[in-house]
Amino acid sequence: MLEWAIYFSAYFLAGLSLKLGDDLLDELDRSQAAWVPLSFAGLLFGLLMTVSEWDLVLLTSIVFGVLVSGKVNRPQFIVGFVLIFSTLLIVGVPVITGWLDWCTVLIILFMAAVLDEKGTDWADKERSPLAFKLFEFRFVLKMVAICLVIPWPMFLSTAIGLWVFDLGYESVGWFVRRKLSENFVGKTTTDI
Repeated sequence: MLEWAIYFSAYFLAGLSLKLGDDLLDELDRSQAAWVPLSFAGLLFGLLMTVSEWDLVLLTSIVFGVLVSGKVNRPQFIVGFVLIFSTLLIVGVPVITGWLDWCTVLIILFMAAVLDEKGTDWADKERSPLAFKLFEFRFVLKMVAICLVIPWPMFLSTAIGLWVFDLGYESVGWFVRRKLSENFVGKTTTDI
């Protein structure tokens, strides 16, 4: 039971630290402070990728999806990628039992990850509110992950891990948006 708590906590902390680092760069303009959470996220990604072939395929698809969509635009992200690959080199890559299955899952998850990344940029709240909600919380990848449990039942813990990852990711996003709106409201009411 403790192993599952550690496993899902690692997913939660990976999402939390990734979003914290991203928001420190983009929303809060504190690029020096972003090094630590993005490095921690890279380390956790690397460690999670060594757990099983299913964790490896999920996180590899996310990494590839982010790289292809052009979201890696700061040097702070590169440290995270170096830590991912260093961890994989030191700890080792899990055994992949079926390359055809693994590659199929990788392609499916990769397409869903790219669709989520591009859809987030494309969806407009005014013109297509349903698409905006779908892509705002990146539901495509999460729903695809749940559906992949049907043909590949061993993917279940990884699919749940993705939802836990996103819980950490979205909780930081919610907190930062709330703090920014409080600061904005506080400044405007005192300036009047």
